[in-house]
Amino acid sequence: MKKLYVKYIFLFMLFALPLYSKGQKYNFTPIDKEFDSIASKLCRMDFENARVKIETKDLDKLYKIAENKRNKQLKARALYWKARTIQMNASAQQCIPLLEQAKKLCSINYDYDMACINYQLAGNYERYGRYLEAYNLLKSTIPVFQKYEDHYFLGNVYLLFVQLYLDINDPENAKSPLMLAGKEYEKVKFPLNRIYFFQAYFAEGEKKLQLYKKSVESGKKDWGMTFQALTNISMLFLEKNQIDSAAIYDNHALSILEKNAYGNLIFTTLYNINHIKVLYAQKKYSEALTLLHEQEKITEMLKGEQFLTEIYEMLWKVSDKLGKKDEAYKYLEKYMNEYKARETEIRNQDLPKAKAREAIARSNDRINLLEKDAELNRTLMYVMILSIIILILVAVSVFVYLYQRYKIRKIENRELRNSLQQESLIYSINRQNFERDIKQKDCEISSSTLLLANKNEVLQQISDITKRYSEQNLIPTEYVKQINSVIGDSLKNDDEWSRFKLHFDSVHPGFFVKLKEISAELTENDLRLCAYVRIGIRAKQIAGMLSVSPDSVNSNRYRLRKKLGLQHGESLDDFIRKI
Repeated sequence: MKKLYVKYIFLFMLFALPLYSKGQKYNFTPIDKEFDSIASKLCRMDFENARVKIETKDLDKLYKIAENKRNKQLKARALYWKARTIQMNASAQQCIPLLEQAKKLCSINYDYDMACINYQLAGNYERYGRYLEAYNLLKSTIPVFQKYEDHYFLGNVYLLFVQLYLDINDPENAKSPLMLAGKEYEKVKFPLNRIYFFQAYFAEGEKKLQLYKKSVESGKKDWGMTFQALTNISMLFLEKNQIDSAAIYDNHALSILEKNAYGNLIFTTLYNINHIKVLYAQKKYSEALTLLHEQEKITEMLKGEQFLTEIYEMLWKVSDKLGKKDEAYKYLEKYMNEYKARETEIRNQDLPKAKAREAIARSNDRINLLEKDAELNRTLMYVMILSIIILILVAVSVFVYLYQRYKIRKIENRELRNSLQQESLIYSINRQNFERDIKQKDCEISSSTLLLANKNEVLQQISDITKRYSEQNLIPTEYVKQINSVIGDSLKNDDEWSRFKLHFDSVHPGFFVKLKEISAELTENDLRLCAYVRIGIRAKQIAGMLSVSPDSVNSNRYRLRKKLGLQHGESLDDFIRKI
């Protein structure tokens, strides 16, 4: 379905009451026998989609009865039926005053009358671009039609919501009411041709074509929607360059039009434009031009309508194909002017549509919030009632139970206090023993570490003395090499580090694992340095243990700070002791 014709869809579905139920209930509250008899006949004709056959004399008679009876409610109904009858051939500006007058006359006691008037008025407001007013009127009709179980009218209301959302460029919110419309139609077994038609709007490719075909197959007496579906199918085939198939559906649409609404300006113009496109595709340019000139005669009547742009576009293209360059240029200018005017009109409508979208969104949010509040209040009320009942049922038993447990609790509490005091004392003793053991083990580790540092210092001194004697030629060089080899092996002995690490880990479990979690870049030497810092070994002693200079130890501490992510001013020793 082309977006160009979205605003005309409601003409095919909006103002029809149930078309398929011969025994549809007359929901208007009876007031006057003669008036209701005529109105009931009009309602049946409306149900049978035969509004074009309604005679003016019947409408005049309704109004005359209302005047004679001096009954405002009857007059409101007479105006309502007049607006419904002229709807297909009248503009929104003509229908709105009739319906607004009917609404003023309608008593609030006649809620079904008011809902019908509001529904009809909402459709005209939507045509006229008063989207928020249309939305609010439609909202007001739903509880009334639900009350009277008028499922078809509810379906139509939801479909008008779909149309409204599409018109304000909000297709996402149109999907939910479309689903609700289908459910309402299914409740009374009404054909779903209108549902299929709108579902096609959201479909693409072959799926769109199949949905339009389903709409045609299930349309029955709903000739307006069937006509639109046929023209859309014809255009889809034309887009695929399947001209013969497009012509078949075009002829089918013509037969529907001739049978039901031939001469209606909107329907006839819509068909003629599509038919001209088929003729153009068939290269029947002369026939297309003749039909276009006929349409050109009513351009004044089409002022402000969306059809004019396409009429001038086709006049330009057809004239060009027939070699009429001057006419083609003239119509090209008209097409461009009309196109610019339509573009300007569309841009001018963007702001009201955006405001309507925002206002409707706020209204929906407000309604959702109120519904949630109401649901929460109901839940709270149920909880309160249930709580009161439970309290009443258990109050006596709880009181007796508490009284019986009172003395038992006193005994239990006294025993519990004694037990807690004993456990606290035991815990305190165990903690003191544990802390004493830790300190003792720390002392042992420090002592063994210092002994190792002294050993390394002695070995380094021996190495230095040997080196000095060797330089004075007092000791053979090969003796020096052997001594330095033994000293080097002793200084680099990993067994001592492994034993230290095992002992340290038993006193400070998880220390090395936590360091690795803080920084995976830490080397074995980094871990060793951290362990020495943890037990309080000074830098000079660490240098002796690692057989390096104190400056090297300070450099290693600096690199270690970077790996641990310490900031300037943070103490490395304090950080390690907290691990």
